[in-house]
Amino acid sequence: MVKIILLAASAGGKSTLMKYMREHTNLNVMEMDEEIIKINHGTWPNDNNYKDQILVPKIVENILDKDEVIYLASYVPDYLIEKARLNNFKVLLLEVSIDELIRRNKHRMKIERYEDASRWFRSQINTFNKLKEKELVDGVINGNSSTEDIAIEISSYITQ
Repeated sequence: MVKIILLAASAGGKSTLMKYMREHTNLNVMEMDEEIIKINHGTWPNDNNYKDQILVPKIVENILDKDEVIYLASYVPDYLIEKARLNNFKVLLLEVSIDELIRRNKHRMKIERYEDASRWFRSQINTFNKLKEKELVDGVINGNSSTEDIAIEISSYITQ
């Protein structure tokens, strides 16, 4: 059974990992940004509160109904993390240092024309640390590893 939520900060490698896993596995890999655009009729919402308080919970509730999914996200409300774990989801954290996030962010802004995500890094990292303190994280993966090694480590959390 594959029921995993993988949390990582913005610029933490979620999109790269998603592409890799879709190309190299038959797993159902879903990613927060894609799901937000899908549920919001093809556009990114202008209002972050609407995104975080309305859209993200709807998406996560939908994810929790699935029996086979790896969901990559930078934010899932604590109460939904708790609900996920009650529904036999493993919650994993892809950890990347703040310096590396800043480096990746600059690259994404320059090469891929992404918006500056650095303003979110510290609050995302603080949120992840609180989840660890509450013992809501089942495993921590080094986000500086190769994408292949990260995918292999995620696979070790898949239960038969």
